[in-house]
Amino acid sequence: MSYLGGYVPPGSEEWELQESRFMSKILAQLSPQARLAALLSVGLVTAIEISNRVSINVLLPDMQGNVAANSDEISWAITLYNLGFLCSIAVASWMTRVIGTRKHLLYSIGFYAIGALGCVFSVHSLSLLLVSRTVMGFGGGAFLVRAVILANTMFPGKARLGAVIKLYLILGVFQIVYPSAMGWINDTFHWNYAFLLDFPFLAIGAILIAKHIPKGHLFRRDPAKTTDYRGAIVLLVSLACLQIATSRGEQDLWLDSKLVAVSLFLAVMLLAYFFWWDYRPEVTDPVFHLRMLWRTAQLRTSLIVVMIVGGIMGAALYVIPQYLRFVQNYSATQTGGFISAYSIGLMLGLIGTVRYLLPKLGGVWTLALALTSLSATCGLIIYIFTPTTPTIVLAPALFIQGLTLAPTIVAASNVATGNVPIADVNDVSTMYFFVRQLGNTAGVTAATVLFDHRMTFHSSRLLDTANQLDPTTRMTLSAYANLVRRNAGAAYRPLDGALQIFLNNVIAQSRLLSYIDIYFGLAFISIVGALLLWYSRSRLRSANAVTYDHPHRANHTW
Repeated sequence: MSYLGGYVPPGSEEWELQESRFMSKILAQLSPQARLAALLSVGLVTAIEISNRVSINVLLPDMQGNVAANSDEISWAITLYNLGFLCSIAVASWMTRVIGTRKHLLYSIGFYAIGALGCVFSVHSLSLLLVSRTVMGFGGGAFLVRAVILANTMFPGKARLGAVIKLYLILGVFQIVYPSAMGWINDTFHWNYAFLLDFPFLAIGAILIAKHIPKGHLFRRDPAKTTDYRGAIVLLVSLACLQIATSRGEQDLWLDSKLVAVSLFLAVMLLAYFFWWDYRPEVTDPVFHLRMLWRTAQLRTSLIVVMIVGGIMGAALYVIPQYLRFVQNYSATQTGGFISAYSIGLMLGLIGTVRYLLPKLGGVWTLALALTSLSATCGLIIYIFTPTTPTIVLAPALFIQGLTLAPTIVAASNVATGNVPIADVNDVSTMYFFVRQLGNTAGVTAATVLFDHRMTFHSSRLLDTANQLDPTTRMTLSAYANLVRRNAGAAYRPLDGALQIFLNNVIAQSRLLSYIDIYFGLAFISIVGALLLWYSRSRLRSANAVTYDHPHRANHTW
């Protein structure tokens, strides 16, 4: 199977030529059955991580009450997981070269399991929960990027389509079942016990990976080269500072806070130092091969679009469970059922995109169509969002959202990483997921900040309107008081109860309007992404760069 490493573009560096020959030799020793077993073994732990990451939003309201956190504090359970996830992706390519793919995956399973166990024991402890989520994210960041890279390196040409569809089926089945299962555990027992669901599958995945992933290195490692520990440490510290600054900036009034100001300064300086350090030819084993990544035109011109796609994924998945739990007052199990409907649409969309849509339209047109459809879907959800939207309307809308998000994910990957040489797949795919996760983290942070602003705005406007409609407000309070008196008796102070019901309605309506505002933002940013896609493709064509849109040579990735 030497053809796996046959294509090396002009201008490639010596390490790329050596990497191509090395990987071609390694992969030629693996039978198709062995390669599929390796991919699906990684796919199992990937499915667990993705399913837990999707389902955790279902548990947030109960976690918030149990650890006595406000909405900003509990959002850090998502933010710090994303930080650990982002740091893990940042060093994933480098770690596989340093310790090998097999060890990297097994160590990552260990980190993920330790973090999940910490979540089990973090009842009534916000600090332990946040530390555990960070460790869990650092372990979980390795799985998806490894699964995608294995699919893109082990299965050339048309063989990749069948392998990727099998991978999607594993991911989809778990993502459909997990939200309802974790919700049921939350409602029946306690939210922390939901994390125990991961452990049997993590154990099975670790056994399969130890058995089917070859020992040693799947990516070339020259022992004579100096390991770039400096670059890895600088990158991780800069990302931590950036996350602290962006997450706390709005709450602490940005530069008025010494912590935020220092964090921003350190993030900028350390990132600048990292780019300078890793771009130098003297660094023979960098964290990222930045010179090669900059030379990869389709990745370079698509980074902003990829970040937008990540932001849409993060913000939308954060809002839906919040709306279902706080506005509609569904239980965790019921909310998990709605997320399962979203996941069914996502799975069918992923398979349909790689099987039919992408081969017919190519990556660019598929992404443009998907972003436009996603914007229209956000408009549909804005139209149907009310405090009493029936299940028969809401569930199909979430199914459609998953269905339209799927081609966005696949096509963005195709446009940014399609048909890169085998020697560059590790770095290019890792950078793609790194940028997408950066957008995902920014999307969750932006959604929480926008929610706080709009919540204050809408609640004040609603109360002001209630004051202006004084006769109507008094009639409403009187009706609520009669309701309380009739059901609870006069001893329960009906007027106080009526006022509490009224304020709860104001809060619920303010939440609803804030979630609608976030979806307005998602609809707008989807259109912006489509326009930026057109602009980036124009620049690519004007530069006479090679586009990678061939249906049988494209990367079909998650």
